[in-house]
Amino acid sequence: MESPLLVLGVVLAAWAVLNAAYTCRRDFFDSRNIRLLYGLVLVYRVGNVKAAGRLWKALTILFAASYALSVAWFLIVMVEGVAGKIHGGGGLRVLVPGVDITGLDLAYFIVAVALAAVLHEFFHGKAAVGNGVGVKSFGIALAFVLPLAFTEIDEKDFAGSSRRVKIGILAAGVTANLALGLLGLVFLNTATSPTGILVTNVVPGSLASKAGVEPYSILLSLNGVELRSVDDLRSVLSNTSATSLNLTLLTPEGSTRSIIVERNTTDKTLGVYIMSPPAGWLVRMVGVYLGAQLVKAFFWLYLVNFNLAILNAAPLFITDGGRIVFELFGERFKKMALAVNTLSLAILLLALAPLP
Repeated sequence: MESPLLVLGVVLAAWAVLNAAYTCRRDFFDSRNIRLLYGLVLVYRVGNVKAAGRLWKALTILFAASYALSVAWFLIVMVEGVAGKIHGGGGLRVLVPGVDITGLDLAYFIVAVALAAVLHEFFHGKAAVGNGVGVKSFGIALAFVLPLAFTEIDEKDFAGSSRRVKIGILAAGVTANLALGLLGLVFLNTATSPTGILVTNVVPGSLASKAGVEPYSILLSLNGVELRSVDDLRSVLSNTSATSLNLTLLTPEGSTRSIIVERNTTDKTLGVYIMSPPAGWLVRMVGVYLGAQLVKAFFWLYLVNFNLAILNAAPLFITDGGRIVFELFGERFKKMALAVNTLSLAILLLALAPLP
């Protein structure tokens, strides 16, 4: 059985057991504020958000600024995506968990989504309480394998608040995701090496496999050319007619060695999966393998949170950004707010639409 099917089978079996337990002992779950909805959504209400200090009220301006930055970023990404389609360079692509994201990457993705969701909703709750708006409850949920979170704000208190307070509360979640994304980006910039190429896997029967290249080796140079990116590797393989290539690499154990890669002149690839290698200081601390896993984990933390920030800030009706636009225009100019949301949604769909 293929590994993805095995994982799916285990997850489905776990949900079947959970459904059976919930049916038999519903009173036990209810007494602990745990509910199972539709058989696939597990909800746990943690309780109310504790009182917040004056800092959360003062941060309202920062939240609004983060929202404005994220909206601008969204527009730039969308314009680039549409332009890419027009000029034949592709466009935006949606990564599908389980299809494009598998293995340990899927685990890191799920953890990043969990952190993003919990901190996003926590910031909503703290911003609300800090501005005198009641919060009925805060909780976390699991929809099949996707972690979620929620904050129930007192809509009566919210409706009676000033426009500044409303925008600050709605924009607080965007700020949380930007902060997490920035943390991931800072770590990536300091924990990855500008030289070398990390091999994460080797294709069986490929040139690299025959030459004895192991997963989690770091390729340093090929025929004397220092390797800084996949473009350097492709350039050497494409522009030399030599049938014997001198490859210098750092082994997973940390020793440097040179090996000879024998190839036909028609072979243009080594047959390896690659990524940016961890920095030397990180390798010395935890080794190549763990260093690579940390880089992957923080990459997903960065990617998930930055994308969630700009998508949630976008005026798309159901997003925080969509609600903010309605608050900005007010009831008097509601039709203009509808037009902005509609235009934003149209641009997003155009950027994501498959090429004809």
